[in-house]
Amino acid sequence: MAKDYFQDIMPPSSSNPVPRSSAPSGEITDKPRSTPMSESNAARLGGGGDPPEKSIRNIQITPGRRPRIGAEDTRESGMPPVRRETSRYILWGGVVLALLVLGVIALIAFRPTKVTVLPRSHSVLLDETARFIAYPAGEAAAGILSYTVEVSTFEDSEIMPAQGIERVEDRASGTITVYNEYSSAPVKLLKNTRFETPQGLIFKVPAEVVVPGKKGAVAGQISVTVIADKAGEQYNVAPVEKFTLPGLRSTPSMYAKVYARSTSAMTGGFAGERPAASPAALEAAQTKIRNSLEGKARAAATENTDETTFAFFGLARITFENLPPTTEKDNKVRIRTRARMELPLFPADRFAYVIGESVSAEAESGAIVLVPGQGFSAQPVGTLGDNFATSPLNFTLRGTARLVWKIDAGELAKALAGRDEAAFQTIVEDFPGIEEAHARIEPFWKNTFPTDPSDIKVKVGEPRPDS
Repeated sequence: MAKDYFQDIMPPSSSNPVPRSSAPSGEITDKPRSTPMSESNAARLGGGGDPPEKSIRNIQITPGRRPRIGAEDTRESGMPPVRRETSRYILWGGVVLALLVLGVIALIAFRPTKVTVLPRSHSVLLDETARFIAYPAGEAAAGILSYTVEVSTFEDSEIMPAQGIERVEDRASGTITVYNEYSSAPVKLLKNTRFETPQGLIFKVPAEVVVPGKKGAVAGQISVTVIADKAGEQYNVAPVEKFTLPGLRSTPSMYAKVYARSTSAMTGGFAGERPAASPAALEAAQTKIRNSLEGKARAAATENTDETTFAFFGLARITFENLPPTTEKDNKVRIRTRARMELPLFPADRFAYVIGESVSAEAESGAIVLVPGQGFSAQPVGTLGDNFATSPLNFTLRGTARLVWKIDAGELAKALAGRDEAAFQTIVEDFPGIEEAHARIEPFWKNTFPTDPSDIKVKVGEPRPDS
């Protein structure tokens, strides 16, 4: 008779389940029976004894609990540990990335609209055949190239051994500025015209002087050198607020309104004995000093060329004056020399326009600037006149230069404000000084320029070099 396997699982006579801890050997428990498990394991591991009979009785059932994976379990199973912080890092990373994206968008959205323009330019090559003429500012007609004169003084010295004693009588000298508040016509002063200090000391001009006439309420003026009437240290006076002209006393109104003043002391006055230097050493020292003074004058002329004026050392008039030597310790003497430079200054706008006219560069006065190039210099035609204030100045130019058209960045921004991108080239063509232009409207999704001109940044670049 076949064995009833179902009966082995659940005996029919058992109405109440037996507690799991004392269940009969034929029933299923939560824990496997030790003997069959041992025999089964022994059989699988190749141990001794007969293998157990295969039946449903030998099914091993483990407790129905969900496994809990912890740090120890993952280490024992070889799985990487699962950290709760990982999700938090991902969250913060997403926040940071979102902020970065918003920042980039903000930078793009609030960048100013930028316009870059390149100005027109024209290269100029000049030689001695290009001649020009300028007139003193007080006499030049409107639209004519004019010039003013800047007077500068420089001093230098050398120390050398003294050789003997010499008897000298030197007269002091210095620079004064003569003013004409009397009339709009120039006032001519003859050679040796006297200028008197409030203390009664007399100084004279060594050459004829023409003082420009006044313009409205502005007095005409000119700077000149004067020399003391006599030798002596008493003429080494400090700056004088007002020199009068004794020769004009017969005309009271003219005497009151034609006068002079000085801003530096008179120097060089001496009468007596002093250490002397040998003639050969003195000449060598004076030559060295003059070369040094010429270098200072040249540097000063270069500094006077800027956005408002043009100056050329080749057109300057320089005079040298040997000042009285002074005694130094250890039986030495100091040789001193003073240089006086009269430098013509040309208005930069008008000067550039005149050069542009000479090379047929079409431009209005004030619309171009002149950029000096290699070897750009000026030389007088013939000799310089005795008086810059009354004589026209004839000169030639040599070297290279470049005429560059001016661009009013503010006016361009106003013209573009609120206009459509498609009108950009048409607007640019209304500015004759622009050679090339590019625009970048921000933010990129817009196609019109900002309505506020201050939000349009115009950058004027360097002109393109000639090909």
